[in-house]
Amino acid sequence: MIRPLVIHTTQGAAVPDLKSQTIYRALRERILSNELVSGTRLVLRALAIQYDTSDIPVREALRMLERDGLVEMLPYRGARVTTLTAREIEETYFIRGHLESIATGLAAERITDAELAELDRLMVRMREAVRAQDGPGFSDLNREFHRTIVSACGNEMLRELTMDIWQRHSGFQRVFRLVPERLAASQSEHEGIMTALRARDAARAAQLALWHKLSVGDTVSTLLKADQPAEGSGSTGAMA
Repeated sequence: MIRPLVIHTTQGAAVPDLKSQTIYRALRERILSNELVSGTRLVLRALAIQYDTSDIPVREALRMLERDGLVEMLPYRGARVTTLTAREIEETYFIRGHLESIATGLAAERITDAELAELDRLMVRMREAVRAQDGPGFSDLNREFHRTIVSACGNEMLRELTMDIWQRHSGFQRVFRLVPERLAASQSEHEGIMTALRARDAARAAQLALWHKLSVGDTVSTLLKADQPAEGSGSTGAMA
């Protein structure tokens, strides 16, 4: 795991480099909103001038974006916004679908009343985001919803594997910003998963989680093909 750059005060205490974090968040938002499209070159010196800083915070921000799967570093060519392929999407959602299906089935057997209450609170906020067509807000809540379920599965290795894949493909959350109708569809699928979790129906919860992931994968794949139909590659979205 790449850690944020730190600087040391005269007393020797380490503090986060807030400049690199600020640049990271700004570039991440520009990528997820599709302002910086797939394949866009990210020139270190130009970004340093734009954000009024030295090269070092920009370089660290690009490394953090690379960790998120949003930027790729090319030898002798610098950085660019990651270009995804249909095959990558299919493979990623196949793996995510089955991992989260197993985790959701286990969670149905082990989830606590407190965790169910937290999911209910998230459901209320997600319904509000759907009504407001707030894609970015829904995306963040959606991630927390699934993280809470996976954390309740009781299998630490399964949780770590799932979270690692989420992190490396966090750019997929763009789908909620570029395909507004996906919000309502995802929320309807969440409602079914919640019903199964409350009923402690492990088989039903696992099946619905798998269907949900495959459905989102189809949306992302369709979006990709629409973005770059000729080349079969482009930038897409969602931690769904």
